[in-house]
Amino acid sequence: MNQAVKIGVTILTKAILLIALFCVSQLEAQRRSTSVNVNSNGKTTISIKNGFGNNFSIEYQGDITLSDDDTDVVDISRGGYMEIKKSAFGNRRRIFMEPDNSGQLIKKYYVGGSQRSFDIEGKKWLAEILLEVVRSTTLGSEKRVDRMYKKGGYYPVLKEVDQITSDYVQARYLKLLLDRNLDEKGLVATLKRVGDIDSDHHKASILKYNTTSFLSTPETTTGYIRAASRIDSDHHTATVLIPALNETSISDTQIKALLEIVRDIDSDHHKATVLIKSLESRSLPPESFKLLLTTAATIDSDHHTASVLKRALSDTDLSASEEQTVLATIENIDSDHHIASVLIEMLKNPLQEESLVRLLGEVDREMSSDMHKATVLARVIQRQNVKQGLDAFLDTLTDIDSDHHKAEVFQRLSKETFEANQLIAIVRATGSINSDHHHAASLISFAPAVSNAGQRVKDAYLEAAERISSDSHMGKAVRAIR
Repeated sequence: MNQAVKIGVTILTKAILLIALFCVSQLEAQRRSTSVNVNSNGKTTISIKNGFGNNFSIEYQGDITLSDDDTDVVDISRGGYMEIKKSAFGNRRRIFMEPDNSGQLIKKYYVGGSQRSFDIEGKKWLAEILLEVVRSTTLGSEKRVDRMYKKGGYYPVLKEVDQITSDYVQARYLKLLLDRNLDEKGLVATLKRVGDIDSDHHKASILKYNTTSFLSTPETTTGYIRAASRIDSDHHTATVLIPALNETSISDTQIKALLEIVRDIDSDHHKATVLIKSLESRSLPPESFKLLLTTAATIDSDHHTASVLKRALSDTDLSASEEQTVLATIENIDSDHHIASVLIEMLKNPLQEESLVRLLGEVDREMSSDMHKATVLARVIQRQNVKQGLDAFLDTLTDIDSDHHKAEVFQRLSKETFEANQLIAIVRATGSINSDHHHAASLISFAPAVSNAGQRVKDAYLEAAERISSDSHMGKAVRAIR
């Protein structure tokens, strides 16, 4: 065999092996399923598929008591019964058990359609299958956990959970264990086991089951955060984080760790929901609040980003650093409507001069709608000391294309009081208006203030008026100060 043929055979062999492994893994993933049905009369039916041709079902009613070694059924409450069926590669077996009038158990064993001796064959088969039954279902779970816990505490229960393959059954055992008021070591060990469960639903259900205890100490909180971080589902991650962030006992460091998990949520809706809920539940420390704002910046949706920022701004006096962080986050929003809604919320509280100047710059750079620009500038006039950032304000105002919106803002601005140099800057800025009508109207709105100012202000006003093309409009503007 030449070298080329050998290489080809090797490649083909590897390809066949990979395909086989893939098929096995796919079949393995699909081979096990469990269905549980409980009817209104209390009858429980459980059907389990453990592999190809290896299935069994359990049907029971009443209280079932197992032996301490889980190899026999020692009691069934009056009126109850239990039936176990199993088929494996064509071999069908069945055991039926019920109490007689005196409470003694009657046990019948069948192979195929024929009844066999229970004491000779059935007892052995029941011992073999019963452990599989209890590890595949929640049958007898409460008494089993009680028995194990009394013998050795949390450790034997967790050892048993390791032998259980069903996420549902694992979750049942772990919740029963958590009802035992575990100490710190027990909680940490349980949380480690929770993180190994495959199902996000069951993982989350356990973490929510005992949130207060899980977050009672730094060690348990660390274990809780690690387990929560292993949830892939955005929905289930959110349902775990919201009650955790509501816990008043957790430290600032732990809040920060929980918010770090939020950053990994892909869904804008769920990410925003968690952030908003965390703001509603507590006053966040500065470092965590800043982390929340930067996390909001990772949200793609303008709507959800704005929702978080507006909630953060609604009842918080921001530091200068936090104001800058909010403004940096706004740069990630494309919608003029949502930018304006956040800035208007931000303008409800007095801003530092540096923040006001930057806000005006964001309006100029990030917004294209003249209407929204004018709305924000009007709110600046209404809520802020516009004198602090007047130069930046006028730069933004003069960049508005619409003469109508520009004139509206100038007329609102005229209701404020300004010094001579500021009035000169304002009347000169009106020169950016192309419309003679709007230009004249803007100048006239400042006429009372100009009339009471010095000659330098009047000269600047007249110079601006002379730029109006229409004699009629220019005349009205000039006469307004004489």
